Amino acid sequence: MVIDRTYGRRSAVLSLRRAIGLPRAGDRGNRAALAAAAIASIAASALAAPAAAQTITEGSGDEPVDGPGVMVDDSFAVTTLDWCGYGEFVDYGEGKPGGGKNDDYIRIADNCADGYSIRAQVWVDDVSQGVRINDNGYWGEDVIWDPFPNVKPGQVVELEICLTDSSGGHYECAEQGDVSTDG
Repeated sequence: MVIDRTYGRRSAVLSLRRAIGLPRAGDRGNRAALAAAAIASIAASALAAPAAAQTITEGSGDEPVDGPGVMVDDSFAVTTLDWCGYGEFVDYGEGKPGGGKNDDYIRIADNCADGYSIRAQVWVDDVSQGVRINDNGYWGEDVIWDPFPNVKPGQVVELEICLTDSSGGHYECAEQGDVSTDG
């Protein structure tokens, strides 16, 4: 049974009731039939053939791999300790304005008009993918940064966000990571 995230569990139950011919009202005599149908539906979907393999061209940095059929959203966010700096690993999203959808990128935002820039550093499986600084300030645009060829299932993505200034010092740093489930 597939549950539509837009309408939730209630819609799925109503659809199942209609599919097996049960009335909409909560008729107690039909609960066992509904439960049996739900179990049969789940078992049938578990035994169904796996989806066809997807061909992926690596290395362009903008592969729409997960796309609209994203199974697991591996996105996560990190803020500096004072909440002024924000970084987000986006598993699949809007990307750069006008550039279309994008798979695996970092969004760097400055949340405070405090004179500091925001520094982001990212690692994949403990290998640095580089550093990017958002020096656009609080009133400026967020920085969209795509340092990844493509994150694969099982790889560890770590993101560090810090405040920085013209001396190159790092302040209020915070780091978070996650294991990619579906690339």
